[in-house]
Amino acid sequence: MKFSLLFISLPLFLGEVWGVSIVRLTVPEVVRANSTEVVLDCDYQVDEWERPGLVVKWYVDKIHLVYQWIPPRHPQALGVLAGRVDTTYRASHDPLAAHRALRIPRPHPALSGQYSCTVSTFEDEDTRTAPLLVWTPPTYTDLKYWRPSEHLVNVTCAASGAAPRPEFTLYTRDSNGTRQDVGVRGTSGRQEDGVWWAGAWGLIVWADTEPGSVVGCTVTLPGTPHEETRKKIYHADLPIITTTTTTTTTTTTTTTTTTTDSHPRPRSNTSQEGSDTTTTTFFDFPSLFGSTSTGGAPRLATCWACPALLFVAIQVWSTSMVTL
Repeated sequence: MKFSLLFISLPLFLGEVWGVSIVRLTVPEVVRANSTEVVLDCDYQVDEWERPGLVVKWYVDKIHLVYQWIPPRHPQALGVLAGRVDTTYRASHDPLAAHRALRIPRPHPALSGQYSCTVSTFEDEDTRTAPLLVWTPPTYTDLKYWRPSEHLVNVTCAASGAAPRPEFTLYTRDSNGTRQDVGVRGTSGRQEDGVWWAGAWGLIVWADTEPGSVVGCTVTLPGTPHEETRKKIYHADLPIITTTTTTTTTTTTTTTTTTTDSHPRPRSNTSQEGSDTTTTTFFDFPSLFGSTSTGGAPRLATCWACPALLFVAIQVWSTSMVTL
């Protein structure tokens, strides 16, 4: 009697150990957008007696269900993968493993994330996770510099249409080739469908920056091989752009003015040839770099209170520079 019970229980015990097992999860770690198709494969083993309850699911960032296959039904692409996956693709001749994989003909930056494959039956389940980064270089990058106070020059760099979010390194290089990094003091960014519009700015000391120096910005995309640099020759004959703030009991008014002096008219370093706009602040990205609704120039939100905050910071720094 005891022998019979052991004989009956042994298959159940083995079923708990061998039930469902993901043998290999294949996900390309980094891929350039629209460069080539990608296949995310989830190779698994399942006991014969458990196959009738088989379900294959793919998730993004562990919570968003983006693909589901319940044999022998046709697979479904959901969420961010809807319309972006070839649901007719067959990864195996085995009818219970045919549609286990995701074939994406044109990978898009919006598809970046942590991909989890979950294979389950009525009795068991296994999950594996791997990252996918879909990157694309900026469609537009530019570098500007302007003088917000007597002692300082603002260096601003921006990039649009990139993924992942761009990172910026600002610097100057004098005529002797000596490079001086410019610390990033502020950033701004906005993401739309996986693509970023972003910018960064820093300050250099006007009196310490040699005319004819190179002002540069290096744009990198973390986790990708992409890197590009924008450079401009520094001209010291810049007008001073000052910001004044008037506060009443009910409203706060911020205005931007241009202080003129006996210096010659400044050379423009804006994108538009012949442009001579001197009333732009860093925080007004649309007017600083040009705004378009179809891409191209960065489309970043304007911070209306920021000019006043920047003015206070500049005045504090200017006072300390005079003291030195």
